Amino acid sequence: MTDAVWAQATRLVDEASRLLGTSFSDIVPPDAQRHLLIAQRELLLALAAVIDHHTQEPEPTESPSRGRRRSRSGTERSRRPSRVELE
Repeated sequence: MTDAVWAQATRLVDEASRLLGTSFSDIVPPDAQRHLLIAQRELLLALAAVIDHHTQEPEPTESPSRGRRRSRSGTERSRRPSRVELE
């Protein structure tokens, strides 16, 4: 994406969130608000996991002829993201 397109997309999201933020409680029932906040948290955690996955060092590949398997001793980094508590 070019900088101009990125800036327009960012401005559009900012304006939409500002409009929805002022009338969100008027439009969406409280139960749905809670559901949407949980979904938003899960989306942000998924994005963090994707970013983490793509920024970590690639693991060295082993030749398949060796037939060695990875141990589950816990010394390797887990592929599952850790739980993050939000306020």
